[in-house]
Amino acid sequence: MTYEIETTVPPHIIRAILSELERAKSKFEYWPYDPIHAASIVAEESGELVRATLRHVYEEGPEDEIQTEAIQTAAMCIRFLEAFDSNHYLPQRRWANQYVRV
Repeated sequence: MTYEIETTVPPHIIRAILSELERAKSKFEYWPYDPIHAASIVAEESGELVRATLRHVYEEGPEDEIQTEAIQTAAMCIRFLEAFDSNHYLPQRRWANQYVRV
């Protein structure tokens, strides 16, 4: 699918995020039905971004690790929103603690 949008975000960043999103969907094809567990996946990725940043600032950790974690966090945010947008988090499904493809 091809989209044309105007943005100031550099194309290589958008490509990296979308590539990571597809990689993650291939590796983990199921996504939680309930938004609490789905949000925890986003939070976990965000925590890894914070950890990578702290390591870089205080322990001279690699800068590319920060970029990798930021891309993974953005990809999971998109996956969360995709599920939300497709009514994936319907009330009757929220507490089923089941996983589906998204």
